[in-house]
Order: sequence, then structure tokens, then C-alpha cells
Amino acid sequence: MSNEDIVRRFIDAFRKTWPVDMDAALAPLAEDATYQIIVPSIPPIKGRAAIKAELEHMQIRVKQQRHDMKAVAASGNTVFTERVDYSFSKGKWVSIPLVAVFQLNDAGEITTWREFLDPSAVAEQHGMTLDELRGSLAA
Repeated sequence: MSNEDIVRRFIDAFRKTWPVDMDAALAPLAEDATYQIIVPSIPPIKGRAAIKAELEHMQIRVKQQRHDMKAVAASGNTVFTERVDYSFSKGKWVSIPLVAVFQLNDAGEITTWREFLDPSAVAEQHGMTLDELRGSLAA
């Protein structure tokens, strides 16, 4: 399986809603993987268990989510994705255009997952200040 296929399968686990089995969805991540929710505003989260805890924390605030993949490109162990994420919070859907960059090791595990997006636009759509958004992501 190519690195692009691994990332596509990983992202597909979150395509229509939150995964029922979060452990299975996160299985492509290396045990010591890092996830940076908003580069550079939010520090990276390190470790699959910590990433799972953050996603479960998100699930409490955002009951539903889905996404549309726009483009994918791969070069060696790096995979770039462009997508629009949608989250349902406070009675409405909000859209979050973003680019995510994934690094994989030679064993095909995702070691780094970084998301680049406009945090001000996200905060505004959620009816929050930028500081409130940052605080809500500090699980």
C-alpha cells in the first residue's frame, strides 16, 4: 500500500462522522506520532493515546463532523491533503478549509500530522474569540 493510500484510508475513517472505533481509526498512527491541530498556533500533541484523548475531547464539543477531500499529493514519505472539514456545533454546520501534511516512516506509519488553517475564521464561525478557540483546544 502506498503512503497516499495509507493517508486516504486514515482520513476516510473520519469522512462521514466520528469513527465508532477510535482505536481502529487511529491504528495507522505510530505510537509516538504527533498531531498539530493548527500550525503554528497550537503546540503539537505527542503520542497516539494523547491524540485519541484530544479527539474524544473534540467529540464532546462537536457532536458531528465530516469532510470533503479536494486534492491529495504525495512525494516520498510526505502526503499533502486539501479538504474542507465540517463540524456541527451550537446548532449549525461550520466549514473549515485546510491543508494537512502527513509524514510517514518507512514502516508505513503516520509519524506527523499537521493541519494548516485560518484559526480566526474557525473561531468566528463557532462564535468564539481566537483565545477561546485556543483554550478549547488545550485539552
